Parts: sequence; C-alpha cells; structure tokens
Amino acid sequence: MTDSDPVAGGGAPAVDPRGWALPRTVGLADLGPLAEPISEHNGQAVAVRPLTDHPGWLAKLYRPGLHQEDGHRIDLLISAPDTLPETERATLYAGTCWPAARIHEPGNPAVGCVIPMAPEQYRSELRRGKFSERRFLEIDWLAKSDESIRGVGLPRPGFEGRLTACRQLTELAAILEGLGLVYSDWSFSNAFWSPEQRSVYLIDVDGCQPKKMPDIHQPNWADPLTPPGSDADQYTDRYRLALLVAKCLTGRRDASTFHGVAASPWPNQPAVSEVLLDMLLATDRERRPAAAQLNQALNNGPYLRAVPRPTRTPLPQLPPVQAPVLRPQPAPHAIPESPTVTRISTVEEKQKDATGSSTKWIWVLAFVVILVVIIASNH
Repeated sequence: MTDSDPVAGGGAPAVDPRGWALPRTVGLADLGPLAEPISEHNGQAVAVRPLTDHPGWLAKLYRPGLHQEDGHRIDLLISAPDTLPETERATLYAGTCWPAARIHEPGNPAVGCVIPMAPEQYRSELRRGKFSERRFLEIDWLAKSDESIRGVGLPRPGFEGRLTACRQLTELAAILEGLGLVYSDWSFSNAFWSPEQRSVYLIDVDGCQPKKMPDIHQPNWADPLTPPGSDADQYTDRYRLALLVAKCLTGRRDASTFHGVAASPWPNQPAVSEVLLDMLLATDRERRPAAAQLNQALNNGPYLRAVPRPTRTPLPQLPPVQAPVLRPQPAPHAIPESPTVTRISTVEEKQKDATGSSTKWIWVLAFVVILVVIIASNH
C-alpha cells in the first residue's frame, strides 16, 4: 500500500478497532479485487462495492470531480474519533459506518473511502402474504403503528423499543455535534433498525462536514427556519433529528406527529415532549435545544431549558376530517319498482276491487230471492 499521499501527510498505519489494520490513505489497486456493486448512483457515490479480500468491508467510490479540500475533509473524519473519550469512540464505531481510510489515485485525492458493512443483525425477514424478503430494515418502520410492524412479521417494538432506538440516535447525534460536524441527512433512509436487538445504525456519515454544508432539499424534512439556498448547520440538524425522533416515538409520519408529541403522556419521560416541541417549534432557530439535551431527556434526565422559554410557532393544522357521505339504503331484499311495474300493479289492484264488488252484490241478490220464495210458500 502506498503512503505518499500529500493530503494525509504520510498516511501512517493505524489499527482500526473494528478489526482491520490499514493505512488511513490507500490506493484503489491496493484494496484487491472488488465484488459487484451492492449500490450504484446513490447520492454522492457512483458505486459501493464489497472488498473481496476483506469480508465485511466496502469501497464507497465517489462521483468524479472532488478536490483537494474533499480529501482533507475525509481525513478529518477518519481521525475525528481519536479525539473522543473511549466510550464515545466505541459508540461511534458500533453505531455508524464510520470511514476507516481514504482511497486516492494520482491526480484524484478523493476516489472514495473504505467503510464497514452494516452488521447482519440489521437485516430482517419481511413477510407479505405468501412472499418474504430478507433486507436491511430502515428506521422508517418505526414511523408506523405497532400493528403495521407486526403485520409484516416483525416483533412489535412497543414504547420501550421505540425509546431505545431514539436514545441511540440522539446519542450518536450528540457525538457528531460535539465534534462540530453537520450531518444534515437525518431521515428515514439513512439509518437501519434492528427490532430484535433494539439498536440503530447510521449510514452515509462520510458526508459529514465541519460547521456547515449545502442543504440538499429533502421532501417532508425541510427546516422551516433554514431558508432555501442557505447552508445546513447544527440548528438544521437539531430540527431534523427532533422530527425523526418524534416520528419514531409516535409511530406517525404526517402533521399529526406534532400533535402526538404535544399530547403524549409518555411514562417516566416528563421532559421529552417539552424538548421536542422546543426543537421543532422554536421561532428562533438558535434557541433549539442541543442533541445532548434531547438524549438526556430520553434517559429520564431533566430539561435545563434556557430562560425565558423559546417562543414557539403554533402546532401545524391537521387536515379536515371528511365526514362520511350517508346515502339512503334500500330495505333488505326490496326490489325497486319501475314505472311500468307500478302501472301494471295499479290496474291489477283496480280489477281485483271491481271483481270483489260484483261478487258481493250477487250474494245479496241470491239471499233476497231465497227469502221471497220462503215467504210465498208459507202463504
């Protein structure tokens, strides 16, 4: 492997705690053969390919056009865990696909990076009728009801399962914020969830940037206080993190998420609703609580809010509930009559009435005749 890359200043080898000793900068050819891509043309990556000689590791290859500063940024990410306390470093490595080495070639300082593959525990069997599929389970399943989750053969998370996942998410977010890194991509597709292990795994962390980064539009995740065209920063991260946590805790994914947070009397979590609502509704984006404050509240800790309390925008309006349209229903087994049937029935009824009247007069006349005969015979 080469160690002459100018960006890294020598690329000194380091033992990655995840089990592979490699220099922090490597040439693409030094990685050995690459398997067929498991992902292509996704975001900034042109392909993600497993390393044949190193099971469990991937080469994430970027689109052409990156520059020297991109190489410096990736090196910063690779070395950032060295500045953390041991427990936080272990948490970061266990819960993310943190880059282990930068891949370079002559004239291209940022061909890609080496990252670990998500652990197998994040694959689950989804069953839909007669069909089943084993796949990595994205965290957006937690933004559904327990009944929906159980309906595809997964164990119901319950509130405790949701709480555990959100504690881990916010712990990772607090570590990133403490490192001064902006992730921006808090959304359903960038974290995996293991219902059996009750754990989460954050992906695409190699895109983190220090202090700020371009705010790429994400439908349904737009921060109302980050104007279009401006950069995402730690305050944008706080809003999107809170939105993801709110959806995962409530099992909702629309405007009712906010109302669910406001109304949920979560057991033994007195501060969670207040922190979330301040992160989501504060009119001053810089008054949004930090990720560490949300994590503390999720772990039964107090909310040490700034005084005075941040002013909040109103809860978003829920769409009006459409009342069901009530239509008169025919009587059971009744057959609607057509005008023709009605006319025929009326004629038949009149004929029956006439026949009945004639019969009665015949009987009266017969009775009178018999009575006259009897009287005449007596005389």
